[in-house]
Amino acid sequence: MAFRCVPENLCLFAQHVLLRAIAALAQPRPQGEGDLGLVEFQIEFFDRILSRNPNDTAILRALGELLALKGQYARSLEIDQRLVTLAPTDCVARYNLACSLAMQGSTNDAIAELSRAFQYGYDDFGHLEMDPDLDSLRKLPAYQDLLRQYGVSG
Repeated sequence: MAFRCVPENLCLFAQHVLLRAIAALAQPRPQGEGDLGLVEFQIEFFDRILSRNPNDTAILRALGELLALKGQYARSLEIDQRLVTLAPTDCVARYNLACSLAMQGSTNDAIAELSRAFQYGYDDFGHLEMDPDLDSLRKLPAYQDLLRQYGVSG
């Protein structure tokens, strides 16, 4: 299960929704036919909000996180690309895009986005070192070189 990086300034409502989604995924519960689980409900809820407010970055962040938590990596990648278009210097958005790209097998693009995340100030190297989304990059020389460039052990 992927746990992406969520910025501290994400609106409290979206933070609350994400925490509930993570808790829901951690405790499976039986679902009846046609019964939406909490995470699926939240994805649909944020989709409806986005249809009215397509450039709301807080909602895009929350939706991207929920989609990644559910393993919907292709759709999460689309959301992350959209978020980076709206907030091109946001280091967390760049980091999450790198994660989505890595999960989709686009390793060169993922390393390039990770480099941009560092350039824009991403510095949660403890999270980076344990983030399973980046596992496909860890043995690549370009990834190791990037970490060395920023003084991070790989």
